[in-house]
Amino acid sequence: MIIGTPDDDSAILEMISTSERLLIVKEKGVYEVKLADQVDPERTNIDTPNTVQRILPYGAGDAWIGATLLTAYYLLKDSMVQNKVDGNDAFALVIKIVEDISGAHQLHDSYVKAKAAATLDPKIRPDRSMLVPAIGNVETRCNEFLQRGDHALRELFRLAQMFYTDVGSGGWESLKTKIDAEPKDIDNFPQFLTEALPFLKLIRNARNCAEHPRSDQQLSVTDFALDPKNALLPPMIEVIHPKTPLKKVPVGAFFSQALQNLVSIIELMIVFLCARNVKSFGEMPIQVMEIPPERRRSPYVRYGYGALLGGQLVPFSKNKELVASNAADRDT
Repeated sequence: MIIGTPDDDSAILEMISTSERLLIVKEKGVYEVKLADQVDPERTNIDTPNTVQRILPYGAGDAWIGATLLTAYYLLKDSMVQNKVDGNDAFALVIKIVEDISGAHQLHDSYVKAKAAATLDPKIRPDRSMLVPAIGNVETRCNEFLQRGDHALRELFRLAQMFYTDVGSGGWESLKTKIDAEPKDIDNFPQFLTEALPFLKLIRNARNCAEHPRSDQQLSVTDFALDPKNALLPPMIEVIHPKTPLKKVPVGAFFSQALQNLVSIIELMIVFLCARNVKSFGEMPIQVMEIPPERRRSPYVRYGYGALLGGQLVPFSKNKELVASNAADRDT
């Protein structure tokens, strides 16, 4: 079976089997394979083919795929996670998160292309007028981007609830309260949540401003515009909200920074959740660790499981065999 599209002849780097899906991760895309029995369970058509579909136009060659999809695969689908969390169910949530982030990335990429195509060198004409470029549908693009980001973070919170079932209606604040009540000095999870909360609230409130605007809570989006000094301003976005205001910033800069924050928060949330819920294997202390660059199969997967052996942290995960001949089998 050929996995790929005419424009993607990159190598297969990972095969991910879930309870319902078979995903193939290549450098330039993520594909889903369905066998004929899945397409036609009753076998009503003997000529039903197997199918290959690129579900994401991003692959292992993109840093954010390594930080989210592959990191989650190596951590959540491993036998190291405590039995209270079903790795397949947890990873299924991550796939939904990644699909939303992919949609946000496509909106960003589309916006960058549209902005480049619309950019002019405006000059005041003899009749004292100026032709100002326009992208069009900038507000719609921003609304959809915020919806994608909010959906991804809602799924991420559902993932956190799989580890902490008593965290409920309080949202991210309730998770922070839960983690703050746990033993101190385990890791930097409390500090991470403190630093992430403002952005998490901003995305939620900005999405509400877009879908349920009021006089004191609304999204202000403009296309290219001329300021009083005859300077051409790029499309801008502003969040008007009493608790999480955002001053006017270029739409492109907002998209780019928001994506960086989303990916970083998703990656580290998965890392901390797994690190706090690692199984105990006898006297071998298992923990989540940062994998040295030279030991990574994928350069963008920074975290994996490891053991403290001989006073040193030794990494082992699905993407690298245990680098110690005397280490115990991780699956026993």
